[in-house]
Amino acid sequence: MAKWNCSICSKEISYNELFTFTRDGAVHYECFRDDALKRGKDEILLDMLKKELEMIVEYKKHINNLEGKVKELFEANEKDAEKHAALLTKIVDEGKY
Repeated sequence: MAKWNCSICSKEISYNELFTFTRDGAVHYECFRDDALKRGKDEILLDMLKKELEMIVEYKKHINNLEGKVKELFEANEKDAEKHAALLTKIVDEGKY
């Protein structure tokens, strides 16, 4: 399993924590949120990012206990949540909205 350190606080990121990736690397959601709010970023986008990250964690928690079509569905939903989280992170990080 890959290990990352937060690009803001430098502490290790646990696999079950909320985190995302920016152009500077992996970052805890809370560190990203605090930094973004200091820079005047939109709280609604940050709240939606948190919801997507929470969904990713929930899907990952259950996927290994499933099989067949339900497992495939959860895996596909997790990938969709990852894509949405990446897009929201990029929008907030680059400030182009």
